[in-house]
Order: sequence, then structure tokens, then C-alpha cells
Amino acid sequence: MPPTANEQLIEAYFRIVEQDDYAGVGAILTDDATWTIMPIGHTWTGRRAIESMAMAAGRSRRHDARSHIEIKNRFTDGENLCVEYTHKAIVPRLGLRLTAEGYCLVFHMRDGRFDAIREYINPPNIIVGLAMYVLLPLLPYLSSRRLARS
Repeated sequence: MPPTANEQLIEAYFRIVEQDDYAGVGAILTDDATWTIMPIGHTWTGRRAIESMAMAAGRSRRHDARSHIEIKNRFTDGENLCVEYTHKAIVPRLGLRLTAEGYCLVFHMRDGRFDAIREYINPPNIIVGLAMYVLLPLLPYLSSRRLARS
């Protein structure tokens, strides 16, 4: 039995994560998609804005062999996808290597594309929590600058 459009979408998302290349994220989104990062309460609306945010966030991670996203758990009901992961990243200007457990993305799928994404982050300790609450609010600014240049 051939995979459904939503099953193909889920496979495409995991390929993007595995390759750590978010340049193609727009291809898996509806034009009116939203992405909300809960700790800062900011919502990006529209494919272009989300692409800009994903590229700004992805370029700032400076991944190496020890810094990557590790999928811990995932499940779907066919219309929604929930992904729990650990994020290991380098913050170059601060000289920090962070491991953030407890990331959770909840996706809603419509017509073989994601139309709503909510990202929840539970920092594992106060140091990572403080770093995230200092750095995450910069993401809307960085993504809007990137969007203005394109």
C-alpha cells in the first residue's frame, strides 16, 4: 500500500532533521502556516517567515559531530505529529556547548503539508534555561532581518 501524503510529509521532515539542512523547510509548509515558540510566545506566520526563522536558527547552531538533534520519541494520529528530541548545540560567541532535553514539536498536517507548528522547550537546568531566555528572544529579530534581505 503506497504511503499517504501525510506519511510522505513526515518522512520529508525527518530527512530535513537528519541532514540538518533547513533550506527546504518551505516545501513542507502551507502558505498560511504558523510556527509558535512557546517560551517566548512568538508566532511566525506564513511560509516565507517560517523559512527565514528556520534558516536563522539553523545557521546559528554551529553543529559539529557532537552537536545535533536527536529524536527521542515520535507519534502521530495521522493528522498531528508529535516529536520529542534533545538538542545539542554550540553557542559560538558565548563559547558554550548546550544540551537541551525536553524539546517537543507538535505539528498539524493539512493536505500533505504542515499548517501549524508549536514548539515547547523545557530547559534541563537553570544555566541552559537562562541561556535560552536570553538567546531565543533574538530569533524574531534575526529572522526578520533575514527575511528583509531576501
